[in-house]
Amino acid sequence: EAIIRLYRDELDRIYTNLSNSVNNVPVSKALNASINHDIRELRPEEMPQYRDETELYRKKLILIYEKLGRTLTGSEGGYPDADEFITDLELIADSLMKNKGELVAETLLHPFIYKVKTFGFHFVKLDIRQNASRIRDAVEEILFLTATSTGFRDLTEEQKIRVLRDEILSPRPLVNKFSNLSENAATVLDEIGLIKWAAGNISVHAGRDYIISNCSQVSDVLSVLLLAKETGLVRVEEERIVESNIDILPLFETISDLRNASTILRELFELRVYRRHVRLRGKVQKVMIGYSDSNKDGGIVTSNYELFRVQSAIADLCREYKIELVIFHGRGGSISRGGGPVYDSIIAKPTASLSGKIKITEQGEMISAKYLIPETALGTLELTSSAVITKTAEKQEDALSATAPGSKEILQKLSDYAFAKYRALLEHPGFIDYFRLATPIDIIEHLEIGSRPGSRRATKDPAALRAIPWVFAWTQNRNTISGWFGYGSAVEATILNEHATEADLVRLYNTMPFFKVLTDNVEMVLFKTDMIIGREYSRLANTPGAPEIFRMIKDEYDRSVSAVLLLTGEKYLLGNNKDLQRRLQLRNAYIDPVSFIQLRFIDEWRKGGDAGNEALLTLLRSTVNGIAA
Repeated sequence: EAIIRLYRDELDRIYTNLSNSVNNVPVSKALNASINHDIRELRPEEMPQYRDETELYRKKLILIYEKLGRTLTGSEGGYPDADEFITDLELIADSLMKNKGELVAETLLHPFIYKVKTFGFHFVKLDIRQNASRIRDAVEEILFLTATSTGFRDLTEEQKIRVLRDEILSPRPLVNKFSNLSENAATVLDEIGLIKWAAGNISVHAGRDYIISNCSQVSDVLSVLLLAKETGLVRVEEERIVESNIDILPLFETISDLRNASTILRELFELRVYRRHVRLRGKVQKVMIGYSDSNKDGGIVTSNYELFRVQSAIADLCREYKIELVIFHGRGGSISRGGGPVYDSIIAKPTASLSGKIKITEQGEMISAKYLIPETALGTLELTSSAVITKTAEKQEDALSATAPGSKEILQKLSDYAFAKYRALLEHPGFIDYFRLATPIDIIEHLEIGSRPGSRRATKDPAALRAIPWVFAWTQNRNTISGWFGYGSAVEATILNEHATEADLVRLYNTMPFFKVLTDNVEMVLFKTDMIIGREYSRLANTPGAPEIFRMIKDEYDRSVSAVLLLTGEKYLLGNNKDLQRRLQLRNAYIDPVSFIQLRFIDEWRKGGDAGNEALLTLLRSTVNGIAA
């Protein structure tokens, strides 16, 4: 409704300006014929009368306006899809171009046609996203109820694949509207069915992407294919998929899932049933990769390395199977969650991992910063487009020759050492208590922000905590370990164990965009980190292991600062970016007092043991918002 009303408003503006009369300049025969056709089809006696019969452009615009209105109400004579609407607009534009109206066509019609080609009748595309565990539960229940497989969960992965393949190719449905399904199974089916509903009621472009969060095995993807068949999005005839109207995106989030991603995709491509589905989707495979959860799981260095490695691996795999790859980057606003300068981020991706196409999440906290002001929005889109075009044009051999020899092995060692250091911190016996006390995570959990609960399960274990509040908490206490922890130890151990020299790492920094962007991002977060204030927060954790944990964090901070300065050749952090250095320094005068207010009152709030103290909670919420902003 919104998009059609916007189109009708635009038609009003064009109508006001398009007063050309055939008494002065003719119109094309095609336009004249389409007007006569529309009049016969729409019965003009039911429509507003034309002010001047010689103004044929306006006459056509009134007919288009009427057809859009009928599209909105679903009555006879409306547009069946946006393509016919575009055809009508192009008839006007072509007629103007051929009859002395080039300027009018270029300033009024062509921009409008671009809008319609972009937004169609759907306006925005909706992705459906569900966790693999809930999909598994739904499939297991359906197979149990129909006695197809009573112990599906206990089968080996190979057995699950066989069961799912057979059921996908079977013509019989497993469920119907009378099936007695649990709330979870019914919800999962309804969500997939929403894609079919949208195609029939709005547009085939309204939404096709179904994302499987925490996808970790082939059967997760085949389970969605089976459920898509149940909802009518996939049609099977004679044990063969003949139609598929859903794009299934596995989302690889944890370090282990990223490492297994190419293996899972290869197994899928080797299955005839899945290859057939991909062929019917135009031989395009979309894959989503998660930046936030991989960072929380493995730390900044390993997360970035595994994301870089998996993009290269699945790009090679898709080329091998002659499948077009579209990578969906689940980035966040902060460096810890894959944020940072978008141009640099895209340029640092593996060569050939994107071919003119990229899909990126923009987090809520970044949308206003990037798109609120039209000029800023245009700049953001220009930077993104420029980077995608530049990276697409880059030749594989040029990228390889520019990189220092042995860089792959060096990066692997850096990742291994950083991962070991990061996991040692998280697995320290006192870490959970330290995290709960030395950060305002308990306040963050009381904030009504985000689209999902802070934790996946009701537990204090950070493993169950979602990545967003995890990063948020470490940003609040000014330690920001999610943006640098492990980097210093990785560089130091790589040199000490003679996997690379200082000169090798400096050369890698100067020749490899991936490693340079990683190091520059780490440098920026280190500059934002404040260990003096971080020490004050550590005193909130009055547990036996707290001093040791803070010492681990402080020592690694010092190592990381030294490592960055070694590679960049600077005397101070951000020494080669004085403008950014100055802007970040200006913030501290405002952030520091808010941090001390938060420290003072979080201690009082906790000591009072009264989570219902709304006055204190409101104040603390304000401090969280202030530091975040």
